[in-house]
Amino acid sequence: MDSNAYYDFSALAALKSKVTHNKEETSKPVLEKFEALFIDQMLQSMRKATVRSDLFDSQGIKLYESLFDKEISEELAKGGGLGLRKELEEQLKMVESSEDHSQENEMGYFLERREGPYTIDRVKAISVYSQHALKD
Repeated sequence: MDSNAYYDFSALAALKSKVTHNKEETSKPVLEKFEALFIDQMLQSMRKATVRSDLFDSQGIKLYESLFDKEISEELAKGGGLGLRKELEEQLKMVESSEDHSQENEMGYFLERREGPYTIDRVKAISVYSQHALKD
């Protein structure tokens, strides 16, 4: 993944068009990009939470730290990151397999649509989680 794509909107548009044509090839870079953005937001929040001295509180330092955080997040996402991409891939596979079958797949649905927002069937969610945890 090219770190220049962070600000290159044409590269993001090209990636978006690839996703609509071939989901299998482009799901990894898209999820990797999402994980990089997630890590970057986490690093920014961590920087805001730290106590800073006046010596390192200039605009130049803040810009450097911001760019550094973006590069670090890109590299972390490339190297496996926090495992978020893997979990999202598994969730997408479950959604795709449930769309392919007209009935419930072996994992079962635990989100039920009623009037208003989705509600979680706790019993099904716990059984899905325990089945998934036993695989790993």
